Amino acid sequence: MRVFYTKRLAAFGEQIAYAVLGAVAGTAIGLVCGVFGKGIDALSAFGLSRFSLYVWFLPLVGLFTAAMLRLFGKNAPTGMGAVFKASRGEGEGFPLRNVAFQFAGTWSAHLFCASVGREGAGVQIGAAIGGCFGRAVPLRDAPQVLLVAGMAAGFSALFGTPVCALFFALEVTVVGKLRLRAFTASLFASYAALFVANALGVMRILEHTQFEFTMSVSLFLRLFGFGALCGLAGLFFCFARRYIAKFFSFCCPDSYVRAAVCGMLLACLLYISGGRYSGLGTNLIHAAVSGGKVYVWDWVVKLLFTATFLSVGFVGGEVTTLFAAGACLGVAAGQLFGIPPEAAACLGYAALFGAATNTLLAPLFLGTEMFGGSALPVMAVVCLAAYLFNFGQSVYKQSISESLGGKRLFSEKKQIFLRLPRSLHR
Repeated sequence: MRVFYTKRLAAFGEQIAYAVLGAVAGTAIGLVCGVFGKGIDALSAFGLSRFSLYVWFLPLVGLFTAAMLRLFGKNAPTGMGAVFKASRGEGEGFPLRNVAFQFAGTWSAHLFCASVGREGAGVQIGAAIGGCFGRAVPLRDAPQVLLVAGMAAGFSALFGTPVCALFFALEVTVVGKLRLRAFTASLFASYAALFVANALGVMRILEHTQFEFTMSVSLFLRLFGFGALCGLAGLFFCFARRYIAKFFSFCCPDSYVRAAVCGMLLACLLYISGGRYSGLGTNLIHAAVSGGKVYVWDWVVKLLFTATFLSVGFVGGEVTTLFAAGACLGVAAGQLFGIPPEAAACLGYAALFGAATNTLLAPLFLGTEMFGGSALPVMAVVCLAAYLFNFGQSVYKQSISESLGGKRLFSEKKQIFLRLPRSLHR
């Protein structure tokens, strides 16, 4: 009995320690990501105001990024795949120098009007700082636990959605289970980063939007169909990201040539579009949720631009651009399912993000935090359908839980999908 209580007390003390460490790491990450986010906002606004001139510097940005990663990141693991490996204790960890790579690469991309986001960069900044804290702490699994907490803090600082950030970090690193061991540290890190970022003036991209639905069988089916369409759109983005990268790697094996040639091609296409698809896509988000002009093709063009920029070597992220594409898809598809455009934009905003990242709880909490508690019932239907209809694909190179293999995960989604028609007829 004494041994039992001793172990319980030790576990409790460990979680208290992780709460303190998570808060400290989150404060540091909130400060760094707050500066990072403010810089993106300022540089993006400055570049877009001079779009006709600055967009032509994209080939140089591509060359600069390729040279930076080749010369200074040669022996350092980079990218979200390296973050996931480090979170499982595999590989060589995720070094602190990645913070500098993300600042330089993402800031230059946004200054010169590239169609990239900021989530990937923010998560990697948080992971690098959190992992650095963990390596200095003599606690079991501290580097992995605080790296995951750092991911949550980086997401929370930039998007202002701490609960979504918490579950995104716990859910995305390993498919099929939550990283519950990192829950306490991630919770405190996420909120600490939010408070610091807010103090620095980093604001969320979209304000609360309240909307009400009266649930019925007809509405449920229409919401589920809408979510399924978002899931297929997320699946499309995953495949586009993967095969565009393979195509350009085959056509231009040298990273310098690929960056320069593709940078010029993308600059020409952005110039033809008049800058509509440059940057984070906040212009598309605001147009979608406020009744502005949204074209049927906006969502797919934004996805293709983002997939291509990231595939050829530009640095940034994809989540904010997924928000933009999802909002535009919502407006376009809402008419087909009889859902009001503004509400459909909000639903697509969250659902496409979940489908592309193969997450369920994160987009559900995102929708609730962004649009209020009244969104929860309809968000649950749409996000679950999107999660089912992405068929286990993700834009990230995720690891499958040991308790839930990849074939079994796909099989379970498939079985749920096949059972739906029979259950609806009962």
